[in-house]
Amino acid sequence: MRTRPPRLLVGFAGTTLALLGAAAILRVTDHPWLLPSLGGSCVILLGMPRGVMAQPRSFLGGHLLATMVGLAFRLGCQGLGGPVELWAAASVGAALALMAATRTIHSPAGANPIVVFAEAADWKFLLAPLLPGLAVLFLIAWVANNLPSPWGAGPWPRFTRPRSRGSS
Repeated sequence: MRTRPPRLLVGFAGTTLALLGAAAILRVTDHPWLLPSLGGSCVILLGMPRGVMAQPRSFLGGHLLATMVGLAFRLGCQGLGGPVELWAAASVGAALALMAATRTIHSPAGANPIVVFAEAADWKFLLAPLLPGLAVLFLIAWVANNLPSPWGAGPWPRFTRPRSRGSS
């Protein structure tokens, strides 16, 4: 099924607004490298809003878990030493395993551990820029996806599975 032009316009405008908002936050916090993973999240939230990775559990949970894993592995690298590349690569692998185990896979979040290492981030990274960036994207996606038809894809997010007519 082809995407209707109004929906394409909403995806374009929503992504642009979300990333401009996130960029403004990132500029204040000096963490510019988080923007690429948030850009990937916009593609999923606004381009595939019905997908599992676009739902809050995956979007928010994936970003939070992957970032926390990256922070923990960076702390391990600082304390135990060894090649930074090994620690960074292992942190992405561990983030994937944890996201899979908790059913919170969100592919753009897989970049967050690398960002943590690249920016020498500490635990404050969760409070700024991660949480404000996620909040901006969530708000824009919620508004854009719940616009009246043919503009929105809503209802978004879908917290429960739709019931089939034959089930009780």
